[in-house]
Amino acid sequence: MLISRRPIAPLTALVDTLWASERGAMPHAREANLPTGRVDIVIPLLAHQVITRFTSADDAQGERFQGAVIQGAQDRVHLRDTHMASAVVGVHFKPGGAAAFFGGALPELHNRTVLLDELWGPSVHVLREELQETRSPHDRLLRVEAYLMARLQHAAPADAMVMAALRTLAQQPGSAVIEPVQRASGCGPTQFISRFERSVGLTPKRYARVLRFHALIQTLALETPQDWALTAAEAGYADQSHLIHEFKRLAGMVPSAYRAVAPDHPTHVAAPSFPRRRE
Repeated sequence: MLISRRPIAPLTALVDTLWASERGAMPHAREANLPTGRVDIVIPLLAHQVITRFTSADDAQGERFQGAVIQGAQDRVHLRDTHMASAVVGVHFKPGGAAAFFGGALPELHNRTVLLDELWGPSVHVLREELQETRSPHDRLLRVEAYLMARLQHAAPADAMVMAALRTLAQQPGSAVIEPVQRASGCGPTQFISRFERSVGLTPKRYARVLRFHALIQTLALETPQDWALTAAEAGYADQSHLIHEFKRLAGMVPSAYRAVAPDHPTHVAAPSFPRRRE
Protein backbone atom coordinates (compact mmCIF):
# COMPACT_ATOMS: atom_id res chain seq x y z
CA MET A 1 0.00 0.00 0.00
CA LEU A 2 1.31 3.41 -0.99
CA ILE A 3 -0.54 6.69 -0.68
CA SER A 4 0.74 10.17 -1.39
CA ARG A 5 -0.55 13.70 -1.67
CA ARG A 6 0.53 17.28 -2.08
CA PRO A 7 0.83 19.35 1.10
CA ILE A 8 -1.18 22.45 1.86
CA ALA A 9 0.08 25.99 1.30
CA PRO A 10 2.57 27.40 2.13
CA LEU A 11 4.35 24.03 2.27
CA THR A 12 3.55 23.49 -1.41
CA ALA A 13 6.38 25.84 -2.36
CA LEU A 14 8.92 23.65 -0.53
CA VAL A 15 7.55 20.10 -0.35
CA ASP A 16 6.62 18.05 -3.40
CA THR A 17 4.95 15.04 -1.78
CA LEU A 18 3.96 13.54 1.57
CA TRP A 19 3.70 9.76 1.38
CA ALA A 20 3.02 6.68 3.48
CA SER A 21 3.83 3.07 2.64
CA GLU A 22 3.15 -0.32 4.19
CA ARG A 23 4.40 -3.53 2.58
CA GLY A 24 5.71 -6.99 3.26
CA ALA A 25 9.16 -8.25 2.32
CA MET A 26 10.08 -7.50 -1.28
CA PRO A 27 11.02 -10.35 -3.64
CA HIS A 28 14.46 -8.74 -4.06
CA ALA A 29 16.81 -8.37 -1.10
CA ARG A 30 18.13 -4.96 -2.08
CA GLU A 31 16.88 -2.10 -4.18
CA ALA A 32 18.89 0.54 -5.99
CA ASN A 33 17.60 4.07 -5.48
CA LEU A 34 18.75 6.24 -8.37
CA PRO A 35 19.62 9.90 -7.76
CA THR A 36 16.95 12.59 -7.97
CA GLY A 37 18.93 15.57 -6.69
CA ARG A 38 16.33 16.08 -3.97
CA VAL A 39 16.21 15.71 -0.19
CA ASP A 40 13.97 13.17 1.55
CA ILE A 41 12.83 12.39 5.08
CA VAL A 42 11.96 8.76 5.89
CA ILE A 43 10.30 7.81 9.19
CA PRO A 44 10.08 4.05 9.95
CA LEU A 45 7.10 3.05 12.10
CA LEU A 46 7.52 -0.63 12.98
CA ALA A 47 8.88 -1.24 16.49
CA HIS A 48 12.18 -2.81 15.48
CA GLN A 49 12.38 -1.55 11.92
CA VAL A 50 15.89 -0.66 10.78
CA ILE A 51 16.78 1.37 7.70
CA THR A 52 19.91 -0.02 6.07
CA ARG A 53 21.85 1.79 3.37
CA PHE A 54 24.67 0.24 1.33
CA THR A 55 27.37 2.17 -0.50
CA SER A 56 27.83 -0.48 -3.20
CA ALA A 57 26.97 -4.05 -4.19
CA ASP A 58 30.17 -5.15 -2.44
CA ASP A 59 29.10 -3.59 0.87
CA ALA A 60 27.99 -6.58 2.96
CA GLN A 61 27.18 -4.74 6.22
CA GLY A 62 25.78 -1.38 5.23
CA GLU A 63 24.97 1.48 7.58
CA ARG A 64 22.01 0.86 9.89
CA PHE A 65 19.64 3.51 11.25
CA GLN A 66 16.96 2.93 13.87
CA GLY A 67 14.78 5.98 13.69
CA ALA A 68 13.81 8.74 11.27
CA VAL A 69 16.45 9.74 8.74
CA ILE A 70 17.16 12.53 6.30
CA GLN A 71 18.61 11.56 2.95
CA GLY A 72 20.65 14.35 1.44
CA ALA A 73 20.63 15.20 -2.25
CA GLN A 74 22.23 12.35 -4.20
CA ASP A 75 24.18 12.37 -7.42
CA ARG A 76 25.01 8.67 -7.27
CA VAL A 77 23.08 5.47 -6.69
CA HIS A 78 22.59 4.05 -3.21
CA LEU A 79 21.24 0.65 -2.18
CA ARG A 80 18.69 -0.11 0.49
CA ASP A 81 17.62 -3.30 2.23
CA THR A 82 14.15 -4.46 1.12
CA HIS A 83 13.93 -8.04 2.40
CA MET A 84 11.98 -7.16 5.58
CA ALA A 85 8.45 -5.83 6.10
CA SER A 86 8.24 -2.05 6.21
CA ALA A 87 5.91 0.74 7.30
CA VAL A 88 7.17 4.26 6.69
CA VAL A 89 6.06 7.85 6.27
CA GLY A 90 8.09 10.15 4.05
CA VAL A 91 8.59 13.71 2.88
CA HIS A 92 9.90 14.38 -0.62
CA PHE A 93 11.14 17.97 -0.86
CA LYS A 94 11.15 20.08 -3.97
CA PRO A 95 14.56 21.17 -5.26
CA GLY A 96 15.68 23.98 -2.97
CA GLY A 97 12.81 23.38 -0.57
CA ALA A 98 14.67 21.56 2.20
CA ALA A 99 17.01 24.50 2.85
CA ALA A 100 14.22 26.35 4.64
CA PHE A 101 14.20 23.60 7.27
CA PHE A 102 17.86 22.59 7.37
CA GLY A 103 19.70 25.81 6.64
CA GLY A 104 23.32 25.40 5.66
CA ALA A 105 23.46 21.68 6.48
CA LEU A 106 22.57 20.44 3.00
CA PRO A 107 26.08 20.50 1.46
CA GLU A 108 27.29 18.28 4.32
CA LEU A 109 24.42 15.86 3.63
CA HIS A 110 25.41 15.34 -0.01
CA ASN A 111 25.18 11.59 -0.77
CA ARG A 112 24.63 10.85 2.93
CA THR A 113 21.89 9.49 5.18
CA VAL A 114 21.85 10.67 8.80
CA LEU A 115 19.45 10.40 11.73
CA LEU A 116 16.96 13.24 11.65
CA ASP A 117 17.20 13.91 15.39
CA GLU A 118 20.81 15.04 14.87
CA LEU A 119 19.36 18.08 13.13
CA TRP A 120 15.90 18.50 14.65
CA GLY A 121 16.39 17.16 18.15
CA PRO A 122 14.04 15.14 20.39
CA SER A 123 10.84 16.41 18.75
CA VAL A 124 11.55 13.83 16.04
CA HIS A 125 11.07 11.00 18.56
CA VAL A 126 7.78 12.51 19.71
CA LEU A 127 6.58 12.75 16.11
CA ARG A 128 7.51 9.13 15.41
CA GLU A 129 5.65 7.91 18.51
CA GLU A 130 2.56 9.86 17.47
CA LEU A 131 2.72 8.36 13.99
CA GLN A 132 3.05 4.86 15.43
CA GLU A 133 -0.09 5.45 17.49
CA THR A 134 -1.98 6.73 14.43
CA ARG A 135 -3.53 3.89 12.44
CA SER A 136 -4.86 5.71 9.40
CA PRO A 137 -2.22 6.43 6.71
CA HIS A 138 -4.16 9.55 5.76
CA ASP A 139 -4.07 10.80 9.35
CA ARG A 140 -0.35 10.08 9.51
CA LEU A 141 0.20 12.41 6.58
CA LEU A 142 -1.88 15.08 8.28
CA ARG A 143 0.28 14.74 11.40
CA VAL A 144 3.52 15.10 9.44
CA GLU A 145 2.05 18.07 7.60
CA ALA A 146 1.15 19.77 10.89
CA TYR A 147 4.66 19.11 12.22
CA LEU A 148 6.25 20.69 9.14
CA MET A 149 3.89 23.65 9.34
CA ALA A 150 4.98 24.27 12.92
CA ARG A 151 8.66 24.11 11.94
CA LEU A 152 8.03 26.40 8.98
CA GLN A 153 7.16 29.23 11.37
CA HIS A 154 10.82 29.35 12.36
CA ALA A 155 12.27 28.51 8.95
CA ALA A 156 14.40 30.80 6.84
CA PRO A 157 12.86 31.98 3.57
CA ALA A 158 13.92 30.18 0.41
CA ASP A 159 16.66 31.86 -1.62
CA ALA A 160 14.66 33.58 -4.37
CA MET A 161 17.65 33.68 -6.72
CA VAL A 162 18.24 29.94 -6.44
CA MET A 163 14.54 29.11 -6.80
CA ALA A 164 14.42 31.19 -10.00
CA ALA A 165 17.50 29.38 -11.30
CA LEU A 166 15.90 26.01 -10.53
CA ARG A 167 12.76 26.95 -12.45
CA THR A 168 14.87 27.94 -15.45
CA LEU A 169 16.86 24.69 -15.37
CA ALA A 170 13.67 22.63 -15.08
CA GLN A 171 12.30 24.06 -18.32
CA GLN A 172 14.89 22.19 -20.40
CA PRO A 173 16.31 19.38 -18.26
CA GLY A 174 18.08 17.72 -21.16
CA SER A 175 19.95 20.82 -22.26
CA ALA A 176 20.40 22.81 -19.07
CA VAL A 177 23.46 25.09 -19.30
CA ILE A 178 24.65 26.74 -16.11
CA GLU A 179 26.54 29.79 -17.37
CA PRO A 180 23.57 31.75 -18.83
CA VAL A 181 21.51 30.95 -15.74
CA GLN A 182 24.33 32.24 -13.54
CA ARG A 183 24.66 35.45 -15.59
CA ALA A 184 20.91 36.04 -15.45
CA SER A 185 21.00 35.72 -11.65
CA GLY A 186 23.20 38.80 -11.31
CA CYS A 187 25.68 36.88 -9.15
CA GLY A 188 29.29 36.11 -9.90
CA PRO A 189 30.21 32.45 -10.51
CA THR A 190 31.58 31.82 -7.02
CA GLN A 191 28.60 33.36 -5.22
CA PHE A 192 26.14 31.62 -7.51
CA ILE A 193 27.69 28.20 -6.88
CA SER A 194 27.84 28.79 -3.11
CA ARG A 195 24.22 29.91 -2.78
CA PHE A 196 22.98 27.17 -5.09
CA GLU A 197 24.80 24.43 -3.19
CA ARG A 198 23.57 25.77 0.15
CA SER A 199 19.96 25.64 -1.07
CA VAL A 200 20.02 22.40 -3.07
CA GLY A 201 22.81 20.32 -1.56
CA LEU A 202 24.52 19.90 -4.94
CA THR A 203 26.61 22.26 -7.04
CA PRO A 204 24.82 23.62 -10.13
CA LYS A 205 26.85 21.37 -12.45
CA ARG A 206 26.07 18.23 -10.44
CA TYR A 207 22.40 19.16 -10.20
CA ALA A 208 22.12 19.74 -13.96
CA ARG A 209 23.69 16.33 -14.58
CA VAL A 210 21.13 14.65 -12.29
CA LEU A 211 18.28 16.63 -13.84
CA ARG A 212 19.18 15.39 -17.32
CA PHE A 213 19.57 11.81 -16.06
CA HIS A 214 16.24 11.92 -14.23
CA ALA A 215 14.45 13.10 -17.37
CA LEU A 216 16.03 10.20 -19.28
CA ILE A 217 14.93 7.47 -16.88
CA GLN A 218 11.37 8.81 -16.89
CA THR A 219 11.37 7.77 -20.55
CA LEU A 220 13.27 4.50 -20.07
CA ALA A 221 10.83 3.37 -17.37
CA LEU A 222 8.07 3.31 -19.98
CA GLU A 223 9.86 1.63 -22.88
CA THR A 224 13.27 0.39 -24.01
CA PRO A 225 14.60 2.52 -26.89
CA GLN A 226 15.18 0.91 -30.26
CA ASP A 227 17.70 3.57 -31.29
CA TRP A 228 20.05 4.53 -28.45
CA ALA A 229 21.89 7.11 -30.56
CA LEU A 230 18.62 8.95 -31.19
CA THR A 231 17.66 8.64 -27.53
CA ALA A 232 21.02 10.13 -26.52
CA ALA A 233 20.55 13.11 -28.82
CA GLU A 234 16.99 13.74 -27.65
CA ALA A 235 18.02 13.49 -23.99
CA GLY A 236 20.78 16.08 -24.36
CA TYR A 237 23.85 13.83 -24.48
CA ALA A 238 26.65 14.34 -26.99
CA ASP A 239 26.33 10.80 -28.31
CA GLN A 240 25.50 7.24 -27.25
CA SER A 241 28.89 6.77 -25.60
CA HIS A 242 28.35 9.89 -23.50
CA LEU A 243 24.92 8.64 -22.40
CA ILE A 244 26.33 5.25 -21.36
CA HIS A 245 29.21 6.85 -19.44
CA GLU A 246 26.92 9.23 -17.54
CA PHE A 247 24.34 6.52 -16.88
CA LYS A 248 26.94 4.20 -15.35
CA ARG A 249 28.29 7.09 -13.30
CA LEU A 250 24.93 7.98 -11.78
CA ALA A 251 23.09 4.64 -11.79
CA GLY A 252 25.91 2.16 -11.32
CA MET A 253 24.71 0.12 -14.32
CA VAL A 254 24.56 0.34 -18.09
CA PRO A 255 21.32 1.70 -19.61
CA SER A 256 20.37 -1.67 -21.12
CA ALA A 257 20.38 -3.21 -17.62
CA TYR A 258 17.94 -0.63 -16.26
CA ARG A 259 14.55 -2.03 -15.29
CA ALA A 260 12.35 0.06 -13.02
CA VAL A 261 10.40 -1.74 -10.31
CA ALA A 262 7.31 -0.03 -11.77
CA PRO A 263 6.78 2.64 -14.45
CA ASP A 264 5.59 5.12 -11.82
CA HIS A 265 8.72 4.50 -9.73
CA PRO A 266 11.51 5.09 -12.27
CA THR A 267 14.18 5.68 -9.61
CA HIS A 268 13.65 2.28 -7.94
CA VAL A 269 15.45 -0.72 -9.43
CA ALA A 270 15.87 -4.25 -8.06
CA ALA A 271 19.62 -4.41 -7.39
CA PRO A 272 21.10 -6.74 -10.04
CA SER A 273 23.59 -8.35 -7.65
CA PHE A 274 20.76 -9.40 -5.34
CA PRO A 275 18.17 -11.16 -7.50
CA ARG A 276 14.60 -11.82 -6.67
CA ARG A 277 14.17 -14.74 -4.29
CA ARG A 278 12.02 -17.74 -5.14
CA GLU A 279 8.87 -17.96 -3.05
